[in-house]
Amino acid sequence: MSKVCIVTGASRGLGRGIALVLAREEGCAVYATARNEEALKSLSEDAAAGTKGGSVNPCVLDQSDDGAVRAFVEQVKAKETQVDMLVNSAYGGLIAIGPHFGKPFWERPLSVFDASIDIGLRSAHVMSALVVPMMVKKKSGLIVQISSFGGVGYLFDIGYGVGKAGLDRLTTDMAAELKPHGVHAVTLYPGGAVTETTAFPGGETPVFTGRAVAALLNKATKVDLERFSGKVVQTAELAVDYQFTDVNGEIPDGPFAGVEFAKQCREAMTKPLTQYDMDADLPDTSETNNPDVGGLFSGGLKFSGDSLHS
Repeated sequence: MSKVCIVTGASRGLGRGIALVLAREEGCAVYATARNEEALKSLSEDAAAGTKGGSVNPCVLDQSDDGAVRAFVEQVKAKETQVDMLVNSAYGGLIAIGPHFGKPFWERPLSVFDASIDIGLRSAHVMSALVVPMMVKKKSGLIVQISSFGGVGYLFDIGYGVGKAGLDRLTTDMAAELKPHGVHAVTLYPGGAVTETTAFPGGETPVFTGRAVAALLNKATKVDLERFSGKVVQTAELAVDYQFTDVNGEIPDGPFAGVEFAKQCREAMTKPLTQYDMDADLPDTSETNNPDVGGLFSGGLKFSGDSLHS
């Protein structure tokens, strides 16, 4: 039987790549959620071109509407006996952050902070809380939170970092409560990405991120998942461990991606986290919070409201 997966924020970017790889390369039945119906239909059509028998079921969903999320999960329950993987990829912060690069937090609208928390941290908790009972019943399942290096160091703005750090901690605490039930939760850090909205030099494509998620689903052993559960893993680490590459046949090698960067970060993570290490130097916020960094995001992040939750 095909494994059943839910991927949020799947209309574009990393979420789209994850859903596409799970369907086309792994033969999974994927429930893909986002607000953009047209983009989801396009994703479903692209997935149908695969040869592994997988599919993408497009599900229009506003992650800020708890009632709609509950109704969506009930629909999945009515069709499926289990959910093998939930990938929380939806994030609304970058659209809000875009116009304010170069400004300190006190000069940004309060809504910019809320955008990083509401669709990202809170939405991941809501979806997880509603899907987990199916996993607990089967004593099997995996939750993957798509987070960022912003969880362990300053990146872009305060809301971004707080949201990602919260997401990482959400994984840890969920894993602690899920441990007796045979369900695992993992945080995944992609490197700088090359998507419809971002253009990090030498970055990873959504397909590479998708293959990292697929490795957790189908290549990681039970022992591996027990070791990963509650922790942060990086896409580049998984590429080395499970021997997959990006679409160009290589592992991304840009300044925000690649094996060497992953090794450096892995070493750093054996020490106290930067924000809690009282002896550490404070970061230079201007490195990632400046108008030039905004140029890494294609089109200046000027998208319609429908793209906010995708």
